[in-house]
Amino acid sequence: MSAAAEQTLRVAHGLNPDASDRNPALAPICPNCGSTFISMTAVLAHLNDPVKSCHPPSLPYTYSLPPALRSSQRDSRSAQYHPTSGHTYGPGKNTLQRLQDDVYNENRKINMYWPFPSRDDWSLGKFLVENFTQTQINAFLQLPWFDNKPKPAFSSARELLDWMDLLPSGPKWQVTELEVDGYEVEKKIQLIWRDGLDVAQSIFGNPIFGQNMTFDPIKVWDGDDREYGEWFTADEAFRIQSSLPAGATIVPIIAASDKTPVTRQTGGLEMHPLFITIGNIDSDVRMKATSHAWRCVAFMPIPKFNTHPDYQTILQSRVWHKCVDIVTANLKRAANVGSFLVDPFGNTRYCFTPVAGWTADLPEAQTIACTNKNASPITLATVKQFGDAERQPSRTGSQTLQLIHDLSLKVDPWNLDHFQKLCKEFCLIGIHLPCWRDWMNSEVSSFLLPEILHTLHKFFFDHILTWCKEVVGNDELDARYKAHHRRIGVRHFTSGVSHVKQMTGREHRDIQRTIVAMIAGAAPPEMVRSVRALMDFIYQAQRPVHTETSIRRMEASLAEFHASKDAILAAGARRGKKTVKEDFNIPKLELFLSFTSAIRNSGGLPQYTADVSERLLITHCKMPFTRTSRQRDFAEQVVRILDREERMRSFDLYLLLQQHNEPLVNAADEEARLFYTDPTMAWVSRVAPQEQFRFKAPRPFRNHFANGFISDGVEAAMTVTKAPDRSYLSLVETCGIYALPDFIIKLQEYVMHCTGGNHAQQILQTFSKVKVWYKFRVQQQTTSSPSTILPSQAVQAKPPSVHFPLGHCDAVLLNTDGQSEHNPGRKHPVAQVRVIFQLASPSRSKVKLPGFLDLPLLYVQPFEVVATPDNEPDTRLWRLKRVFSDLHPGLARTGLVIPLTEVTQAIDLVPVFGASIDRTVTTATSQEMYDEFYLNYYTDKESFDTLYEPIGTDDLDDES
Repeated sequence: MSAAAEQTLRVAHGLNPDASDRNPALAPICPNCGSTFISMTAVLAHLNDPVKSCHPPSLPYTYSLPPALRSSQRDSRSAQYHPTSGHTYGPGKNTLQRLQDDVYNENRKINMYWPFPSRDDWSLGKFLVENFTQTQINAFLQLPWFDNKPKPAFSSARELLDWMDLLPSGPKWQVTELEVDGYEVEKKIQLIWRDGLDVAQSIFGNPIFGQNMTFDPIKVWDGDDREYGEWFTADEAFRIQSSLPAGATIVPIIAASDKTPVTRQTGGLEMHPLFITIGNIDSDVRMKATSHAWRCVAFMPIPKFNTHPDYQTILQSRVWHKCVDIVTANLKRAANVGSFLVDPFGNTRYCFTPVAGWTADLPEAQTIACTNKNASPITLATVKQFGDAERQPSRTGSQTLQLIHDLSLKVDPWNLDHFQKLCKEFCLIGIHLPCWRDWMNSEVSSFLLPEILHTLHKFFFDHILTWCKEVVGNDELDARYKAHHRRIGVRHFTSGVSHVKQMTGREHRDIQRTIVAMIAGAAPPEMVRSVRALMDFIYQAQRPVHTETSIRRMEASLAEFHASKDAILAAGARRGKKTVKEDFNIPKLELFLSFTSAIRNSGGLPQYTADVSERLLITHCKMPFTRTSRQRDFAEQVVRILDREERMRSFDLYLLLQQHNEPLVNAADEEARLFYTDPTMAWVSRVAPQEQFRFKAPRPFRNHFANGFISDGVEAAMTVTKAPDRSYLSLVETCGIYALPDFIIKLQEYVMHCTGGNHAQQILQTFSKVKVWYKFRVQQQTTSSPSTILPSQAVQAKPPSVHFPLGHCDAVLLNTDGQSEHNPGRKHPVAQVRVIFQLASPSRSKVKLPGFLDLPLLYVQPFEVVATPDNEPDTRLWRLKRVFSDLHPGLARTGLVIPLTEVTQAIDLVPVFGASIDRTVTTATSQEMYDEFYLNYYTDKESFDTLYEPIGTDDLDDES
């Protein structure tokens, strides 16, 4: 091969990206004065010139603080921005302001609803298009109901849809037909797509997200502990920013793709949607599909070639990479040389668009990395190294490109048979032009992040749960799950867990919540320890914000698993279809070794989970199908539906702001952002709260910190309903209904404790009636972000009944660090709530309750700690035992009365079942029939973060 030919090949393989980016036909232009320059560097020098710069002052809007610095309650928190990032270069138009550039804007100056004659016609038309098919719309318009009433301005579904298509649009969809020379296909290869940079600009400039965006890399410390949360707080952000010109702004691209079957009615049609969002948007907003922060940029074909089956995968993979090349061509150019984009506040920025993350399952990730199934897409590990405890070096993009280049010099890449066989020797799939080859600052081993849904939760179902069923036995494990105490808002497996062959990610999580306590006693202790170490790792990996300390704890948990994993093999838990396996060569297990480096590079991993993309596959592919005619042009119909939805959503918000004479820029509102999970609703709640019904979005959950009972230390807020479940019970009646013979005695002790013994008898005679509630709600703030409020949890305290003969009562964690002076049970951290009540004066009495009785009280039965995590090396769970009366040890439980505000959170208790469960125990009696319990902190992530006690790394080193 000649030197010139080899150089051409090097450019094609991305080994000389600077040469491939030069395009003399695209002369850089100043975004303000329109002058042409020889390079983007010259444009930037022109804009940054303090004397000759042409750009006017930027618009004076207040940018939001990054999530890590919002409402921080810790004095130890400090931060440092990157010194050269995020300059602005004069005003431009954000996404909503660009709607006014529409060709029909003059018509809308006369009638803002044009082409609809009125608001009523617009509202009706929007409702019909969002909810009805064309056939249903026509049927609605032909109803006799309209014979005596004014008809809508549109007379048919076709006319209505034509009007919708006249609304201002965003990035345009188009169709490109592809051919693979020398290979015939059953159907045309049609790529339906829109320009990736146009879509990224539409998201970046959308004022809806203005108060939830970050533009500058920032390092955050809690004391001396570095924090990793949003992408901009991690190492990659600083590395990339340092490589860019001064003043540049990073717009990190996050992509998601997955092959999905649309429906059987179309002959088994499969599509490959590609979605993108940007890492500037706060992860808690971006992770919600309802916030519309993700956009579909392509429906990529999955062609079937009329060739040997051995070549289907390599050809389909090459088509996939080519399609991504087409869609992202301008995104790559912006990543390589920069592009001027306008932010949500209308300020122009010099932006670069590297790939920050790509959400994909393992097979998809291997396609992206160009590796086959016997190799890791992230490291150089191959199948025999998948079970190793040490991480292999990263599989960098430059190494892969050089290898592809070297192989291409030996064999023509289109000689599929020979090239594919040669690539197989090096664990490559045979792709010769990876889509990321010429995408600057986009390292494939960094942006292919370990994905939580498939790597963790699916791994749990495929392996950990299988091991447990194999050793414990299906019948025993099912019996334990069936008997588990039923709580409101927590999934209960009435039929057990062994019979289900396929589960959703939500069900995987629900089983994980109790698996450690469920197998304790029935599986060998060393195996329980190994499973528990993996569960520790899985829960630790799901933290949205990490520190160096928490990362080291993750590493310790994974090391503990590898140190004890032989117990799983010894128990015979690893079984194949025919024989027992003696290794851990599991591809997803190898990915666990890359979690900690991924967190340091890219921030918390929950922001890259496939939960969102799985939901997008439904909303953007499967749900729109119900409104199509199910013809061969299905994809084009879906595109038109999605296009209309985007038009209507943007136009509706635009109209609302115009109606109320509000600017098209989202000003700051901390309170709305705090309590609304959807940024659109947060904006609308401020400018036009009466119009919130017009927008489909999750409503904010109730904030009990605003009007509930606040615990000491403001750790939790509690609330009961205004009307109690039962009123004006006597103290004696309460004792009988709840079967608590010492209720009155314990109430007297509480009153005496609060009054110092004075007037206790008189108080109980005056306030002799009782109001009771069957539940209360407790709400917490997250430990990782104290300004974020979690949805409330219900705590039940129901008296004995037909279905629950011993009552139905939940357990709570009590405030043992800062109890009020009115809490006599300071030494008991956990208790079961038996009665939620408040004393009341007799009917028509105007006597007011004393201050210490002015809020609901709880009658609880406490537990004592009999073993700490250090005493339980296998489960590392606290073991609790009921506290009994000194007069009747082992027979009569003791109780005490405490204020409602002593509760900090609801918790889950799992009985210590031992080697086998008592088969007479049911979900209605398990909480009462056993006296010893595990305090199960795996019940939710917040409980885990609060109660988890990590194993010391020194201890681990000693054991290994």
